[in-house]
Amino acid sequence: MSEPTQLWGGRFKSGPSEALANLSRAPLSYFRLFREDIAGSRAHASELKRAGVLDESEFAAIRAALDDIETDVAGGHQQPIAGDEDVHTFLERLLMARLGALGGKLRAGRSRNDQTANNTRLYLRRMARELSREIISVQEALTEQASHHAETVMPGFTHLQPAQPIVLGHHLMAHAQSLLRDLQRFEDWDRRFDRSPLGAAALAGSGIACRPDLSAIELGYSAACENSIDAVAARDHVAEFLFICSLVAVDLSRLAEEICIWSSKQFSWVRLHDSYSTGSSIMPQKKNPDIAELTRGMSGTLIGNITGFLATMKAMPLAYNRDLAEDKRALFETIDVLELILPAFAGMVATLEFDVDKLREEAPKGFTLATEVADWLVGQNVPFAEAHEITGAVVRYCEERGHDLAGLTEDDLPKIDPRLNKDMLAAITLDKALASRTGYGATAPVRVREQIARFKTAITACRIFAGVSKATHGENDPQELRSR
Repeated sequence: MSEPTQLWGGRFKSGPSEALANLSRAPLSYFRLFREDIAGSRAHASELKRAGVLDESEFAAIRAALDDIETDVAGGHQQPIAGDEDVHTFLERLLMARLGALGGKLRAGRSRNDQTANNTRLYLRRMARELSREIISVQEALTEQASHHAETVMPGFTHLQPAQPIVLGHHLMAHAQSLLRDLQRFEDWDRRFDRSPLGAAALAGSGIACRPDLSAIELGYSAACENSIDAVAARDHVAEFLFICSLVAVDLSRLAEEICIWSSKQFSWVRLHDSYSTGSSIMPQKKNPDIAELTRGMSGTLIGNITGFLATMKAMPLAYNRDLAEDKRALFETIDVLELILPAFAGMVATLEFDVDKLREEAPKGFTLATEVADWLVGQNVPFAEAHEITGAVVRYCEERGHDLAGLTEDDLPKIDPRLNKDMLAAITLDKALASRTGYGATAPVRVREQIARFKTAITACRIFAGVSKATHGENDPQELRSR
């Protein structure tokens, strides 16, 4: 059982050099694909039975052995040895140790080319759902916060400069909407690559396993790949998966950047929960947004992985080349990073405490209500081009006197333009500014609540895909965490 198995070598006079063996051996992390490899072996055993290569008793023995091997490996009772080149040789070694020559019959009609292609697809289909569940946890934290702050006023920014007052819930839902599209991208990805490469063998298809359509159904696909060469040579499903993951990281990083800014002393808009922040080894007063910073930093790693893998793919001739093994290096790091980030990020968002009074105080600063002046003038039948100029004059008048719009008096107005009067002062309030933005998807509190309701409906479809039947707050429930 401890002797390594080699799947090739009959035409060679000597075995591989130590240097080649070291280069060729799969990293230990690649052996995580054992479940997928065993699932493919089960389906292939069915193929061999249909082809008459296995009789009923041989088929039953192989299937039972595969089940036992999966249990043993999952339980840590069987582990790869140094001589196991990859997950395929590892599992064949265990199978032959149990069944002897019968275990070697399973290799008929297949190649490591279609095995590894199938393993990767099955694994990514599973991970698309697992990562979706974690993203949904972030979504739930965002919508919970947005619901709580559907009337909390804050300054909205463009070019990182104060622009117009908005609702905090509206701002948070903007981040939720981008992550929703990422969830939908995983679903779309899954539909596009719901095809089994098993049966393609090395590249030309198998002369023994001739019903890949039936193997596909057994493995949970809707059909087999249309082209056996494409089945083993294509890695666009890997590239697209890496892209979606990198986009998730970028979307999280944009919010992470804002949390870093908002939690700084200069802003003091939000307080981080103690359990989702860290301190300094030298400065006792520090409370650092490490989750946000690590997310922001790790997003660069994920961007690098998709970029690097595309470079690997760009000049590769058909069909299979060993370069394709690099897909796993990029995939596993990307997935592992996201699995670290997402639970921590969900907890951080769920436990953020916003300073509602300070946000409201900051909301009108920087002339964020200037657009309301222009809109009021338009309501007085002033062409917008003129209203824009008049409003600019109002801003200039205030700046020259060292105050904001709130410092204007009724006596100031005719000095700026005769079309301005006291009704304009009454029109430029935060609440009126928000209430006037009533278009679909706008920042008026009533529209924000409607948006949240629609979002909760949209996320239901994502829960079905991810295998989540209800809200996944769990340990990240905002109310529970705030009370700790």
